[in-house]
Amino acid sequence: MLNTEMLSKGGPRLLVTDREGALYLERARIHVENDRVVYHIAGDEHCREYNIPHVNLAVLFIGQGASITQDAMRLLGEEGVHLAVTGSGGTPLHMGALTAYTSTRHFREMLPIYLSAEASLAAAKSVMRDRTARMRKIGVQGAQKMLKVRDVPGLSRCCSVFDANLKECRDVQQLLGFEGQFSKSCYAAFAQATTPPEAAGNADRKPGASKKNVFRRDPGARRPPPAKGGDDESSKMINRLIDHGNYLCYGMAGAALWALGIPPHMSVFHGKTRAGGLVFDLADSFKDALVLPLAFAHAPDKSGEEVEKAFRGRLIAAFDQHRILKEAIETVERMILAAQPRDPSQIECSSSNAAAGFRTAADETAADAGADAGADAGAVERDVADGPASSSLDCGF
Repeated sequence: MLNTEMLSKGGPRLLVTDREGALYLERARIHVENDRVVYHIAGDEHCREYNIPHVNLAVLFIGQGASITQDAMRLLGEEGVHLAVTGSGGTPLHMGALTAYTSTRHFREMLPIYLSAEASLAAAKSVMRDRTARMRKIGVQGAQKMLKVRDVPGLSRCCSVFDANLKECRDVQQLLGFEGQFSKSCYAAFAQATTPPEAAGNADRKPGASKKNVFRRDPGARRPPPAKGGDDESSKMINRLIDHGNYLCYGMAGAALWALGIPPHMSVFHGKTRAGGLVFDLADSFKDALVLPLAFAHAPDKSGEEVEKAFRGRLIAAFDQHRILKEAIETVERMILAAQPRDPSQIECSSSNAAAGFRTAADETAADAGADAGADAGAVERDVADGPASSSLDCGF
């Protein structure tokens, strides 16, 4: 969809939900050539340059060995491309340009939720309901495709238990306990799905990483030695892939919040003082469903670098296939709606309604001015007048 309003202002030309999800580059130099954002791979003797479709891109991930020029950053900022820097295992450094006006509607709706324990709990429950719904749909589909299994019965069971616990949950601390139990159950279910036939007694199951049907989540695990095999190295690789996949998901969540104009620090359940807590909250709604099937399906006979490259490519493709940026935005809409003090029948919001109600930084400028013609009109004018005129960057974490 062409954004004619922002085009006339020199801002982004496409709505963020209508773009390609993400692009990952490493060992590359990103620069501008004839008003195009291009890159070339380090060590390429032919010095070939490749175009980056920045007008049709939502998130650019740059990895190890990558560099970017100021001119390239300026063009990316003008088109509203979110930059996420990821290093060895991922580094939570996100940047977004402040060149265009961003509506304050979602920020104003999130602030009372952030300040209220009761509203935060309602919002957190909404995020977790989306988490179980996506695990039932996307997670099971991923397991069937990547792990070559007909079903993962443990997933449906742990999702049902978590949904029941959410109804009984009384505070955020209790919710975090239920969430931890759910995560462990998901790991166990995928470990069970990758149990070899000789251990499981089922010829239809695919040999995988966990011969003893045991997996222990160990964030920050070191890269496994390439020459060795066995369960321990395989578990380390799974942990490493989960870490890397999670950080890519944080990039998508950060881009969604930035597009909506919501500060990433306004967490609803991952700690009120944790930097970027809302990014972790939002990413929880989809990351397990996408990351776990791919992480547990890694090929144990390949080198660590090959495994990571294949995993990353499949995950980024899944972002586009499942339209994760749009899904994340809809989760925010439902989260805000669920925390409002209104009739319970109005809390459930369909995906189509959430999508129809969403506006990016471009459309919200006009929408806010029309909907809040009285008190908010002056605030909008002040925000635009006081907004930054240069392509300064805001570090999201």
